[in-house]
Amino acid sequence: MEQFLYPSLTAFFAAFVTWFFSMRKSLAEDRAAELDNAVSAVKYYRDLLDDITARLTAATETIKKMEVQHKELMLINQQLVDELQKFKQLNGKQQS
Repeated sequence: MEQFLYPSLTAFFAAFVTWFFSMRKSLAEDRAAELDNAVSAVKYYRDLLDDITARLTAATETIKKMEVQHKELMLINQQLVDELQKFKQLNGKQQS
């Protein structure tokens, strides 16, 4: 019985110690993989935000230019309407 019990206990103890240390190693590797994934996600979203910031800046500048152009066109339109009213008055028509 001792011939079977001692080697079995030794094997069981060795397997338990191996399992314990391999479990700790697996947990450490899993945490490292999670950190790598988190770093990759942060880098991806940072790049995405930088791209959105650049696009937003460009869009804001375009809107400002278009507002200036809109004001200029409204001024030209008003001048043309005034000239049309003067032309109508010169031709003897009533101002509407």
